[in-house]
Amino acid sequence: MTIAQLRAVLAILHVDPDRVGAHIPPDSDRGQATQQAVMVGLLHRLASAELRRVVTASASDRDTANAAVESEPVLGDNPAEQACFDASLLQLRIGALAANTKVDPAPVLLDAAARAADAAGVLVRLSREPHGADAESRWQRVLEDLSAAYHLSNDEHVSAANVMTQPIR
Repeated sequence: MTIAQLRAVLAILHVDPDRVGAHIPPDSDRGQATQQAVMVGLLHRLASAELRRVVTASASDRDTANAAVESEPVLGDNPAEQACFDASLLQLRIGALAANTKVDPAPVLLDAAARAADAAGVLVRLSREPHGADAESRWQRVLEDLSAAYHLSNDEHVSAANVMTQPIR
C-alpha cells in the first residue's frame, strides 16, 4: 500500500497518522519507509485491538476465535510468515511490558514469556526448513530459549510456593 492509500484508510477510521507518528523526527533519513511502517503498524494495532475485542467478547465461542486465525492465505499471505511475525511482535510487546513493570515477579515471568515467544517463532521457521546451514544453530537457540523460560518460570513458582508454605514467625 502506498502512503496515500494508508492515509485514506486511516482518515476513514478517523485516525490522524501525523499525531500518532509525531515521535518520528521530520529530518529522519528513513523517510518514506518509516512513515509507511508507522501507518501500517497503526492499522495493525487498530485491527488487532478490534479482533481482540471481538474474540474476548465471545471467549466461550471457539468458532469465533478459530475464524479469526483461519490459515487461508489472503492476497498471497503466508501463514507461516505471519506466525513468525506475530511471535516476534509478541516478544517485542512482552519486552515493553517488562520494561514498564516494577512489581516482582512480573519482569522474570515476562522474560520467560518473551523467551518462549522467541522459541515459538524459531520453531515455526524450522517447521518450514528443519535442515540447512542455519538449522543447527536455530535448534540450539530454541532449546536454550525454552530451557531458560522453563527455569525462570519454575524458579518463580518454587519461590512463590516456598513463601506461601513457610511458617509464620
